[in-house]
Amino acid sequence: MRRGNLNVLILVGCIAVVALAAALAGYSVGVAAAANTPVVTSMQMDTLIEDAPLIENNAVARMPIEIIESPIPDGSIAVPGFERLVVRGRMLDAENIHNPARNNNYFIVSLMLADGTEIFRSGVLAPGQSIGTVELPGTIPQGTHEGAIARYSAFSLGNLSPLNGADINFTLEVLP
Repeated sequence: MRRGNLNVLILVGCIAVVALAAALAGYSVGVAAAANTPVVTSMQMDTLIEDAPLIENNAVARMPIEIIESPIPDGSIAVPGFERLVVRGRMLDAENIHNPARNNNYFIVSLMLADGTEIFRSGVLAPGQSIGTVELPGTIPQGTHEGAIARYSAFSLGNLSPLNGADINFTLEVLP
């Protein structure tokens, strides 16, 4: 085999390996997206959950945020609003807390009483994911808690950098 043909064969082989790796990476991302799971490593996710800057820690605003229904303008973040959440015992019905599928960011959502006491912090929510029903780590006094806060902290999909966030006021009803 001539040297020129060998170089071409090696080049074609390298291109085939790179194309196969790219196809497999695209398949992995596609499978994760289809399953509505964030495409971040577990170490990145642990760090994001533990160290995520909240609004009071001066998170850097990189995108304007609007509370709107549809469609969202380019460069904006859709934040779902709601008026009321219900806790039965220690079970929180948080189906209304979600990251709209049209967003291009992750969310971490903290729920707080009006006095600032955090009662729940979500994991990382990818676009299209919701919290659902969760068990709270502690009990909350029964009754109606006006002025509760859902704090949405947003992070870019690409590099997990902090984006704008939003506080949504709601009524928390705690039942036996």
